[in-house]
Amino acid sequence: MRRPGDPYDVVVVGGGMAGLTAAHHAALRGMSVACIDESGHMGGLVMNVSNIDGYPAMGTVSGAELAAGQLEAILELGVEIVPDTATGLSVDGDVKVVATGMGDQQAKHVVLASGARLKKLGVPGEEAFFGRGVSQCADCDAGFFVDQKVVVVGGGDSALQEALHLAGYASEIVLVTRGNGLCARQSYVSCAAGNPKFSFRWETEVSEVLGGDGVEKVRLTPAGGGDGEDLDCNGVFVFVGLEPNVEFLPSEIERDGGGFVKTDSSFKSGVDGVYAVGAVRAGYSGQLASAAGEAASVVAMLPMD
Repeated sequence: MRRPGDPYDVVVVGGGMAGLTAAHHAALRGMSVACIDESGHMGGLVMNVSNIDGYPAMGTVSGAELAAGQLEAILELGVEIVPDTATGLSVDGDVKVVATGMGDQQAKHVVLASGARLKKLGVPGEEAFFGRGVSQCADCDAGFFVDQKVVVVGGGDSALQEALHLAGYASEIVLVTRGNGLCARQSYVSCAAGNPKFSFRWETEVSEVLGGDGVEKVRLTPAGGGDGEDLDCNGVFVFVGLEPNVEFLPSEIERDGGGFVKTDSSFKSGVDGVYAVGAVRAGYSGQLASAAGEAASVVAMLPMD
């Protein structure tokens, strides 16, 4: 049993599915565990998903339901939740120190599962209209666009999954992507292609969001450059990839060109005793089951001191 003031066996940074799984498996091994998550509610981006695909669960389950079950399990096992943001990571001998606003959390091992956040377009009007027609959560906001025309930006799994959810509410969905095709799983592509509500704008970018009290149109520009055109719409949903939550990490932890943490095949970072799993890691597959599998694998390899 951990005594007050002693380092935890494991500190997990992040409360998404990778973090919850790591905390769960570490606690099952009898380790003392703290899990740092700024919200304290846990779940990460999966909380915005109404119907989980590709995860070994019984029947249909939402992201919120899945996360709630995992959170209940780790609390029963004695995992301590630190509802704060990690602001730094340092090494003091054999002890790793994760800084938070609530104080330093010391550990023998650190599992980085801080995940990633949805990228924004970074175009004029996007921030001004966020929450007034611009969104990154169809499950949250689809009900505001009943019988209206919306634009979905992106061509991957997230964009298609969210667009298909919107199809139950909106009257028309224009999917805008920089590529000349979609890079989502075939089941999503087939559903969208067979739905008369969908139209597609290939090799096109949204270069500005325009409106008054709310979104009224977007400016579309050819991806290769050229004159733009305005497209009337009532909402814009942006799903153009992810950027990792790594601002708190020291330079000793190597990252790739996108900022994702580099690891070896055992998920070890360049700092001894620090591991990275899930969406924060370079090479992550993007599958929820993979995030859980990586987390379980890392914890299974940790030495019992």
